[in-house]
Amino acid sequence: MNLDLIDTFLDLLETGNFNRTAERLETTQSTISGRVKALEQAVGAKLFQRGRAGAIPTPSGLRFEQHARSLKAGWAHARRDIGGLERYEGSLRVSGQFSLLRTLFLDWIGELHATNKRVALHLEADYSTQIISDLANGAIDIGVVFAPKFLPDLSIEEIGAQRLVMVSTEFANVGNVTADRYIRASYTAYIERAHAELLPHLAHPALTVGYEELAVGIMKRFGGTTYLPEHALDYLYVATQRRRKHDPLVHRAILALKSVADRHFKISKVKDA
Repeated sequence: MNLDLIDTFLDLLETGNFNRTAERLETTQSTISGRVKALEQAVGAKLFQRGRAGAIPTPSGLRFEQHARSLKAGWAHARRDIGGLERYEGSLRVSGQFSLLRTLFLDWIGELHATNKRVALHLEADYSTQIISDLANGAIDIGVVFAPKFLPDLSIEEIGAQRLVMVSTEFANVGNVTADRYIRASYTAYIERAHAELLPHLAHPALTVGYEELAVGIMKRFGGTTYLPEHALDYLYVATQRRRKHDPLVHRAILALKSVADRHFKISKVKDA
């Protein structure tokens, strides 16, 4: 399998420019053109229209994208699945949002270990955009995200909700908070929209953060007011590739995650009451 052809095709879809793709893949424009031509010959269809506007995917090119991602993901999974795993039933690579690491994510890993000690786990943490990209490319098997991107080859399920609560060193009521002492949480697009609707007077503060640990650090050092994740405002999703959704290892891992999420959010609701 010539993955260089697949990588070139997918990168060119993103950039729409032969020169830019050549720079990103650290090669020459002629090499990129040669790879595209070789791939077009292999699949028996023209994948791009070349013109002043750059490289525009043809209908065949758009249709081939899903197959290209599946080929790349399948190869990545095959290499992981057979390499040095004789002592294990299989392997799972999972990734979760940074803010889940101290709570639900660790509980989930504990559940996986308790139910099947013959699964080799590779754990990562990142933001939603990168997690979804890693899933699409086959770098991970399961992702837990706040802001999913609904790609054709991914299965997305809602498993719960994450709330934000106000934390302040100065104010007891959000109505008294001033923009110059406010740290706006911009963790996901959903939070940004909700914030703009509910707190318009705090839409343009002195500080905006995209990661809750940074907000905590600023609060500890300088004081102020912000919103931090607790348990139920932003929706939480589990994502995996559609073709692997019914893989026994993936299926059991998702069931374990749902079980942990059910307990986690049930406890949160009791605290609210």
